[in-house]
Amino acid sequence: MRKRNKLTALLLALVLAAGLTGSAFAADAAKYTDVPDWAKEYVAEVTEKGLVDGRTDTTFGSNEPMTRAELVTALYRLANSPDVKGVDNPFQDVKEGDAYRDAVVWAFSQKIVNGKTANNDTFDPNGTVKRQEIAKIICEFAARQVGKDALKSRKDETSAYPDAAEVSDWAKGYMNWAVASEFITGDQNRKLNPNGTATRAEVSAILCRYMADAATGDASKDNPRNQDSIGKKELLVVSFGTSFNDNRVLTIKAIEDDLDKAFPDYDVRRGFTADIIIEHVYRRDGELIDNVKEALERAKKNGVEELLVQPTHLMNGWEYGDLVKALEKYEGNFQSIKIGAPLLTTDDDFDQVADAMVAATQDLAKDGKTAVCYMGHGTEAASNSIYAKMQQVLTDKGHKNYFIGTVEASPTAQELVELVKAAGYTKVVLRPMMIVAGDHANNDMADENDPQSWYSVFSAAGLEVQCEVKGLGELQAIRDLLAAHAKAAKPLGDTGVDVEPNPENPDGKERLADGVYAIEVECEQSMFKIDSCTLTVKDGKMTAQLVLGSESFDKMFVGTASAAGLAQEGVVDGVKADGKTTFTLAVAELDKPLDYAAHSAKKDTWYDRTLTFQADTAKAK
Repeated sequence: MRKRNKLTALLLALVLAAGLTGSAFAADAAKYTDVPDWAKEYVAEVTEKGLVDGRTDTTFGSNEPMTRAELVTALYRLANSPDVKGVDNPFQDVKEGDAYRDAVVWAFSQKIVNGKTANNDTFDPNGTVKRQEIAKIICEFAARQVGKDALKSRKDETSAYPDAAEVSDWAKGYMNWAVASEFITGDQNRKLNPNGTATRAEVSAILCRYMADAATGDASKDNPRNQDSIGKKELLVVSFGTSFNDNRVLTIKAIEDDLDKAFPDYDVRRGFTADIIIEHVYRRDGELIDNVKEALERAKKNGVEELLVQPTHLMNGWEYGDLVKALEKYEGNFQSIKIGAPLLTTDDDFDQVADAMVAATQDLAKDGKTAVCYMGHGTEAASNSIYAKMQQVLTDKGHKNYFIGTVEASPTAQELVELVKAAGYTKVVLRPMMIVAGDHANNDMADENDPQSWYSVFSAAGLEVQCEVKGLGELQAIRDLLAAHAKAAKPLGDTGVDVEPNPENPDGKERLADGVYAIEVECEQSMFKIDSCTLTVKDGKMTAQLVLGSESFDKMFVGTASAAGLAQEGVVDGVKADGKTTFTLAVAELDKPLDYAAHSAKKDTWYDRTLTFQADTAKAK
């Protein structure tokens, strides 16, 4: 996902944008003479929206620390300045005539802020706000904006920072939420600096990113379909997923709702394959969506006998293959498992989808000067051929002004530009060839500020561009076709649909999303007492902090004992504390016996230890 440039040691954020009142010095942010280049965009936005006032007509106070009153005032305005008539003011140092009075009273009544004394009679409005306090205030504000009592992250991210212990106990959950959300990135020394302050310019950046990330709609309009009380028949709808709330409702939820009507004897449930999206939605909106494994475990626990699975994938690519492999592991848990085909499987599927794509856009291209370009995702898998096939189907049907390209394969945006101009078109309509209009549609296709987006590439070529940010799932014909595939579902071994091996997961092994997990480890040999283990997954690489229940072993090595005895490097020294020893070790794979060696401090001897890290025991910390 493309984001604005991150600023070192800043809180980044999520938020709801609302209509805001103007501020005294917001008329022309360009007049401010004290705003550094990196902050000009942010200062302009917060002043234009009336969130933060300038100090004078020509100064913003960029390098001054943000005060407690200024921060809650900005959030109060962001919330549309709710009426606080009749709400008591508990603070002695907040006077009835103070400009920030209503904001402070509102923030306290919403439990966004507390007072500075035990009996909450002092607020300290002009005091500077610390970074860990900002994490708390932003987190509590974000929770209220989505109708939740609290928001949190299920990943432990703060422990990776050298000054994590300096975070106060009351702030640990808030700080972890902020760090896991990339709201706090650490300073140049990779420190959180929880007791440091943030400048007015830095908080301006916080608020801008906060608004940008949460401007995708109301998650409460969605139905995560993660309920128990499932009957004997379940229809599990599996999607990649999207964190764009509005489009999730218009596409994935719409598909699920239509399937619910088409299968009245089945309970419809949801499973997403993208753990990073699941975590994003949970962290930002407090909405919990099952991944495929969780959905299957839910079905198993609820006594489902007939399991019908319908993917919303366009093709039988690697994700479809991973889904089939996951279902095969559960064949003994249900009386039957059937799976429907991906959207584009048969020649008839291509005909129907092509007709739907044309019907959705033909009124926009009646003038003979307009080309319609659909943007697909693209993949290195052989299934990428669906895009070339769809292009051929459209051309054969006489739709010569329709072009298909991809984000991550060929044809690229630039290649389509050349085709469109060579054909003599001067205008172009861009639309995603994806079930949802999520990150790729909004950023890779329609972002006017990104010079690499399709909008920018086509515009730079002199073409008049119109973006239609609408997913295929919004089209009734597409939803009907998926329902037809579900009705024609077949047993796993009889689908006739090729399953392409995923080179990133060739054996269908369990993979974990980036994060920190508590995990159980089995050892084939005795006399090796494992107390606990924490597994960190980062960019697909896994590292374990293995805690032994004694100080008997002082070194470990990834490999056999004989290799350890000859090793010139790679030996890991244990860290002893409280009668236990901790080793930080690389983990090549889950659910597979791996060779490690442990060195006995007493006997000065290396011993083989075969460890298996059990994926199904992993729990996000």
